[in-house]
Amino acid sequence: MKSTDPFKELEEQLKVRDRSKEQLRSKMMQSTNERKKSSFKKYGWIAAACMLFLVISPFYSTTMASIVAKVLPITITPQISDGEPNPNLTSDLFKLVEKEGYRVGSVGTTPSPFTIEVSLVLGDSTLKQAKEDLEAKITSYLYENGYDDYELKISEAPEIPTHEGSDGLNKEYDQVREIVKEIFASYGYAEEAEYELAGMKGTGASAIVTIDMPDHIDESKEIIADIEKEIERQDLDVKEVEVNTFNLQHRLQDNRWSMISSDIYDAMVGKSTYKLAGLSYQVKDGHSYVWIKTDLDKPLPQEQIAEIKKAIQDYMALPETKEQIRDDEYTIEFLLKNGKSFVEITN
Repeated sequence: MKSTDPFKELEEQLKVRDRSKEQLRSKMMQSTNERKKSSFKKYGWIAAACMLFLVISPFYSTTMASIVAKVLPITITPQISDGEPNPNLTSDLFKLVEKEGYRVGSVGTTPSPFTIEVSLVLGDSTLKQAKEDLEAKITSYLYENGYDDYELKISEAPEIPTHEGSDGLNKEYDQVREIVKEIFASYGYAEEAEYELAGMKGTGASAIVTIDMPDHIDESKEIIADIEKEIERQDLDVKEVEVNTFNLQHRLQDNRWSMISSDIYDAMVGKSTYKLAGLSYQVKDGHSYVWIKTDLDKPLPQEQIAEIKKAIQDYMALPETKEQIRDDEYTIEFLLKNGKSFVEITN
């Protein structure tokens, strides 16, 4: 369960997910119908005007960026559509930097203030040269897409130290994962086995295998006993097996709303109109709560509030999002700087 404090900024939700979360997400998503394309007639002239303004302007000013941010409509895009990841800010910047001939270590964002961090594996290049090559191009991309309230940090990626025996540890972890999957499946829990239920902590003779055991499984003791026997039979260097029980349905709902809340937040963060400052969410008693904190002292004008509500409702009506929501009850709130709600959307 996430923190009950709606003001706690969950920075990790805006970072690239780790492998286990990606696997959980990919198993959770199902094929969906192709989303309808936005009407060019409605917004085409706006985009064209913005592009013309950008092209003829000799430099990119904060004022110009603010105008672009206000003109562009809110578009909330699901992270995954038809089983494939959709482009987003970080993936687009990743490609942009690679296109300029630089090797990317990572691209990430952090909130309050909204910061875009690009880490480079420089090789023969210098950081000074990289900044000269990339800052203007990245700034152009951000302004063209309405981002006018951000800090850009370009840095050199730190060298990742290699530890002796790390390859062996990874191989052993893969073996443990396969053992866990096969034994869960042999008891009739093939679906549960598709989720990341195994982990390892420590190294060598002190390594501990951690098993996440769904609490609806009646044969948990037998399953753990069989896992321990198979680990011993394969002579894996494991000290013990540690078991933690959890509610699988709660975890799946939690993970779904991690993506839904991030989709909504990502569509407006970095744009001075909305002044987003943080995101948190919580699943409690089957109800999903999303709090989007802003640095606004007073509510936005009614026209902009209506636009936010419409954008979220349109997003919630997409087949991909419906697949995520399922039968969940939910409440989404935008909060002023003092914590008072000024937008609430609930079903």
